[in-house]
Amino acid sequence: MNLLWTGITILLIILLLIAGALLDIVTGLKVRHPKLPERKAVSGQNRLLYFTQGRELFHDMLREISEAKDHIHLSFFIFEADNVGRQWLDLLKKKAAEGVEVRLLVDFLAAFKLRSKKAELARAGVQLAFSGKVGFPFTVYALNRRNHRKIGVIDGRVGYFGGFNVSRDYLGQTPEKGPWHDNHLKVVGESVAELQRRFLEDWRRSGGSVADRRAFFPKHEKGPSKLVLIATDGKQIETIFAEKLAAARESIIIGSPYFIPSRKLMDVLMDRLEHGVKLMILLPMKRDHALVRPASFHYLQPLIEKGAGLFHFYQGFFHSKAFVVDRKLAYIGTTNFDQRSFFLNDELSGFTDDPVIVRNVLDQLQREIRNFSVEVDAAKVRNRSPIEKLKTICSAWFSFFL
Repeated sequence: MNLLWTGITILLIILLLIAGALLDIVTGLKVRHPKLPERKAVSGQNRLLYFTQGRELFHDMLREISEAKDHIHLSFFIFEADNVGRQWLDLLKKKAAEGVEVRLLVDFLAAFKLRSKKAELARAGVQLAFSGKVGFPFTVYALNRRNHRKIGVIDGRVGYFGGFNVSRDYLGQTPEKGPWHDNHLKVVGESVAELQRRFLEDWRRSGGSVADRRAFFPKHEKGPSKLVLIATDGKQIETIFAEKLAAARESIIIGSPYFIPSRKLMDVLMDRLEHGVKLMILLPMKRDHALVRPASFHYLQPLIEKGAGLFHFYQGFFHSKAFVVDRKLAYIGTTNFDQRSFFLNDELSGFTDDPVIVRNVLDQLQREIRNFSVEVDAAKVRNRSPIEKLKTICSAWFSFFL
């Protein structure tokens, strides 16, 4: 009898904790979320360079950092103090010793090991701040509000943003994950100022202090490529994605590590399929989240039944966030095709109709589909095991957090 009452007590405690967590999140969404900023998209003319390999991107960024004369502003979701991260930190300390202002912003939850180095970096002159610190009230809500933006600005003259973080994973040095496939954009031109503004706002919101200086916003020559940037804080981007995808008349190709679309985006994709638009979706075969892969089939199955093509990438881990509409418009950024990015995370999204960049993104996606992916047709989805189907049903309940 005592054992029974103990079990009942434990179950009640668990249920109360779950109820409390849900109440915290719902209240946070009602009280805090409406106060988050909404921003307008900002357009600029630039010279753009598209990266898909971590080694090439890191070489270019470290070279630009080594040549910095005034300031280095870096924001990442993940920055591991492993062999790769230490190389970055050594260079940042060296530049700080030369008198360059160095600011590094990293997500509080995703940078556990880096937190222990804050004092060491401070002594070297490197300013380190953490975004997304958890407080009270609305603790569980705050735990789900992460700064997922990755921004680099050097001397206000060159900027970077995209999917890469800093760790050995992103150079493909983790055997269990294999080669890392991602994308990132280098920006030289008018849009660097918008990247700078977003970094400074995030820095101040995370408790860092900095006054605007003229050196942060030098004059830029216009480049040949138009780039439209929009920073979002758990709102807006769902509508923007829906508008871009609804404009498709011939084709849509989507690449994302996760696929948990909202109802609005599902309606858009289903509508485009009904109007004869060819839809192809590229996702990783490897999973780094227990619930996302099963939940994705809740959304993928009706799309595949309607004629969409689904491809699972098997050559390492696919982490690119991209889509191309009608071979004319490309999206590149930090926003995954999932509800966490649409409704919770702080993200940065870029859109361009530059023919060279559009072709770069399209070629990358098509090459990865052609050479490193397997097609998952409707029969394979329907014939999943009863256990896998049950996983889909259960995990789909948590879609808002995936």
